[in-house]
Amino acid sequence: MLGVLPNNSNPAIKIKSQTKVLLVRALNVLEMICLMIRAFSLIKPMVLLLCLTAVVEGYGQSEALRLFDTGRHSLGIFTGSTALIGIDYARPVGKKTWLRSCFSYMDFDVRDWETNFNRYEQYASINLNVRNSSLSLLIDHVIAPKLNLRFVTGIGLFLMNDFSGSIKLRDPLKINDIYFEPDELGYVYGGLRYNLKLNPYFGVALGRLTHPNRRLTVGLDIGTFYKGAPEVFINGTALIRNNEHNAEILTNNMSGYRWFPVFNLRFGYSIDPNYNP
Repeated sequence: MLGVLPNNSNPAIKIKSQTKVLLVRALNVLEMICLMIRAFSLIKPMVLLLCLTAVVEGYGQSEALRLFDTGRHSLGIFTGSTALIGIDYARPVGKKTWLRSCFSYMDFDVRDWETNFNRYEQYASINLNVRNSSLSLLIDHVIAPKLNLRFVTGIGLFLMNDFSGSIKLRDPLKINDIYFEPDELGYVYGGLRYNLKLNPYFGVALGRLTHPNRRLTVGLDIGTFYKGAPEVFINGTALIRNNEHNAEILTNNMSGYRWFPVFNLRFGYSIDPNYNP
C-alpha cells in the first residue's frame, strides 16, 4: 500500500521499509482481531441501554403505540463481528414489525501478539486497542414469513469509533553485518478512526425474534454499518520516527473501507407482557 522504496544501503531506510510493510498488514487485520476480552467497564454503557429501553417502553405505554402492540416482547443476547457480547430488547409495533434497542460491547486489547503474517522472515510484536462499542436502534420487518426472513434498518451510535496499536520487530535485525536490537530500531504506532458517530445500518435477519409457543429463539443478523472513510494516524520512535507523512497515503489507500460488516448470532427469550408466569 505504501509502494516499493528505492534500493538504498542506508540501514535506517531498509528498517523503515520492512517495518512499514508489517504495519500495513497489521492495519488490514486490525478490525478482525478478537483474541482477548475485557469483561469490565460494562456498567455505564448498560445504564445507557436501560435508559434507552425505558424511553422506548415509555412511548410504548402511549395509546398510539399500544394499538400496534400485537404480541410477545423479547430479550436477547448476541455475539459476533460487532460485539464480544451484546444485549437487546425487542417489542412489536405492528403485525410484522418490531422495534429493537441494542447495546454492543466491543472494547478490548491485544498485547504482544507475534506474527509474520505467514509470508515474512521477520516476526513482529503487535499491540492492539479496539474501541467500538455502540448503542443501536433497529426496525425489523418480516418480508418472508415462511423463511423467517426480516429486513432490518436503523442507526448505531458509536462514541469511540477507533482502532489503534503499535508494531515492532520481535527479533534483532541484521543489516550489513550489523545487528540492531528491536529497542534500537524503535516501533511504529498509529491506528484508524471513523469520525462519524451516527452510523446507518442495513441488513437482513434469519430466525424469529419471538415465538408464540416457545420461550427461546435463535436468530442471525447479517448486514453492515456505514461508517464513512477512515482517518489514519501514524508515527514512530528511534530510527523509524517521523512517519507522519505516511498517514495521508494510508488514509487514501483505506478510503474504501467505509462499510463495517455485521454477522451476529442472537439468542432470544420471549416475554408475554400481559401474562408471564
